[in-house]
Order: sequence, then structure tokens, then C-alpha cells
Amino acid sequence: MKTKNLLSILGLLLAGSFALQAQSLEKAPGTQRFEISPFYGYRFGGDVHSPLTGRTYGFEDAGAYGLFLDLTPQPNWPAKFELLWSRQDSSVNLSGLSGLGKVDVSIDEIQLGGVLERGGQHLREYVSLLAGATYYSTESYGSDTRFSLSLGAGVKYFFTRNLALRADLRGFCTIVDGSGGFIYNGGATVIAFSGSAVWQGQATVGLSLAF
Repeated sequence: MKTKNLLSILGLLLAGSFALQAQSLEKAPGTQRFEISPFYGYRFGGDVHSPLTGRTYGFEDAGAYGLFLDLTPQPNWPAKFELLWSRQDSSVNLSGLSGLGKVDVSIDEIQLGGVLERGGQHLREYVSLLAGATYYSTESYGSDTRFSLSLGAGVKYFFTRNLALRADLRGFCTIVDGSGGFIYNGGATVIAFSGSAVWQGQATVGLSLAF
């Protein structure tokens, strides 16, 4: 179902790009003020621990999907504002701890920040620094929200002045600052954060529609 929805969004982007394409590449990318970029990829990393056993458990590496929204304050500026939403549907295998086995965990990143972009008519490179929140949620074992940062870099290849392929590499740092828990069972904390940060990496690819 998620794949179907993603294909539908990509199809709409293609249709929108052709509708906007009154000119071909007479103007370089950068004159457009707004970009919308749905993506799909892979997220990995992230450790938590059990205060009951002292063991460390890792989030399962899994697919990630979401959306970038970019706004350029003035045409042809190298600096942009960017809003990111990225979700990973992961899990933690607790190997029977407290009668639990594999617990599904959704990890949502919602962040806002800035992008510096440069390049030519077709190929453009960028770096971005974003800040916001990471939301960890389980179906019936609790949830938690923490402050987070991400640093990303990537490239865009413009097929037309309105449509580009976007590839992004990103590192997420969620500030946990202590041992707060987020998976509970029978009123007891089963899984908690440890240390000062949870680190994850992400690689994605998608289409950008600029207008």
C-alpha cells in the first residue's frame, strides 16, 4: 500500500512537471521558489538498552520514506529553507524479554532548517542542517519525543527546469540525555535510552518538482 501511494505521488509529479513545461531548459534551475520532493530509501543504526538485563538492542535497519519541502526566499539564492518529514517502520527484537518478542517501532523525524545549494543547469549539489524532533511510537507499549538534528548532503539532476532526480545522504542525531524509557510493559520500563544520543544514517532517492 505504501509503495502504491509513493508511485501515485511520483506519477502526479511527472504529470505536473510536463504541465509546467512550457519552456525546456532555457533558464537554469534556481528561478523557481518552491520544491516538493517525495522520497524512498533506507535507514540504519540506533541502539537502546534494557534496564532489566543491561543488554543493548538495536533498531532493525529498514526502509524510510517521506518528503522534503524547500522554499527559496529570492530567485537564484543559494540558500533555502527546508522542511523534512521522514518515517522508518522499524522494530526491536527483545528475544522474549518480559514475555515480549519483536516490538514494532515507528520513528518519525520532523525537522526544519537551511540548505546551501550550488551548481549548473543540470547538476546541483547541496548541504543541509536541520533541527526538530524525533518521535518514537509503538502500538501498545508507549512512545516518546526527543529533540534531534540532522546533517545532509546530496545532489539533484534536473531533466527539465521543473523536474529533478534527488539523492540524499543524511545523519540523524537524537538527543536523549539520560536513560528515559519509551517501551513499557505492565508499568515497568522494558527498553530505555542510554548515553547522550541515538545515531542513525539514511540514504534516499526521489523526484523533485520545482515551481
